[in-house]
Amino acid sequence: MHATKSPKRFTTHLNRHAPTILICGIFLFFSGLLYMSFCGMPAERSAQSPALGEKNQNSKHVEMHNKMLSAFMVVAILTGRQNRERRDMIRQTWLSNVTKDIVPYFVIGTKDLTPEEMSHLKLENKKTNDLLLLPDVHDAYEKLADKVLQMYIWLDANVHFHYIFKGDDDTFARVDVIAEELKRKKQQRLYWGFFSGRAHVYRRGKWAEKEWVLCDRYLPYALGGGYILSSDLIHYIANSANYLQKFKSEDVSVGAWLAPVELNRVHDTRFDTEYKSRGCSNKYIVTHKQTTELMKQKFASIQMSGRLCKKEVKLRNSYEYDWEALPSQCCTRTNNTNIP
Repeated sequence: MHATKSPKRFTTHLNRHAPTILICGIFLFFSGLLYMSFCGMPAERSAQSPALGEKNQNSKHVEMHNKMLSAFMVVAILTGRQNRERRDMIRQTWLSNVTKDIVPYFVIGTKDLTPEEMSHLKLENKKTNDLLLLPDVHDAYEKLADKVLQMYIWLDANVHFHYIFKGDDDTFARVDVIAEELKRKKQQRLYWGFFSGRAHVYRRGKWAEKEWVLCDRYLPYALGGGYILSSDLIHYIANSANYLQKFKSEDVSVGAWLAPVELNRVHDTRFDTEYKSRGCSNKYIVTHKQTTELMKQKFASIQMSGRLCKKEVKLRNSYEYDWEALPSQCCTRTNNTNIP
């Protein structure tokens, strides 16, 4: 004869385990809902393609909102710690009347500087608030590519901008003209400057390029006295930084980094950015190899007459870049007076 539980004992047993049963029931209910929601999710990815160098659009949205500074154009000028006179002349001349949507930076590597040298830079920056100090960059010619790369990484992370003008502290630029044209262009993937595609690789001297093994000429690049890049290209370079080979010349490096990218290379003879100036033309919007005195003269001429040159002078011929020819045959100089 089998013993059976009385209704009273069964009710007491059930009451004792009621919390456990309730918890298990809730768990099973929500597990079922979660399973059903996963079954209903679409299998395909978002139809929107990532931007150039962008991992995904959501990260770009968050990144832009985290940036504290905003500008239409950043003017980034490579300079050395000791070149205060050049910086001051640029501040007094071609950077003196820039609009608020143009943000200038004088870029200096500060690795291995003495406390006294750092103190001088901090005092200068307290007054001018336009120095970009890169603590991991040793300021030397052979480190210029690293300096430019670290500069682009910092700007990409900290400033929301559309374009960057990169120049040197012996460059004179018509920033007003450049900004006006860029606002009309509204162009992405823009690489704008004075290009060379036939330059032989330096094997001797301070420009000697021992790491260059790509070909017997440098890949087409905009000469470093002044060029413009759109922000998407800066973002691409910054995102690719760990994979990029740094060569001796910073402008050659930028040309190599962007060589495989589908972009808009714009050769403009108004950029007088070669290793020595071609003279003075009122058409020039960027002029390299300028002393502080020449900067002062050009700025005074603009203020008085609206023209860059008190007197136009042609010291050497220029060229239009032939993008249909082989790079080694791209750039034939001509005495055509219509080409500045």
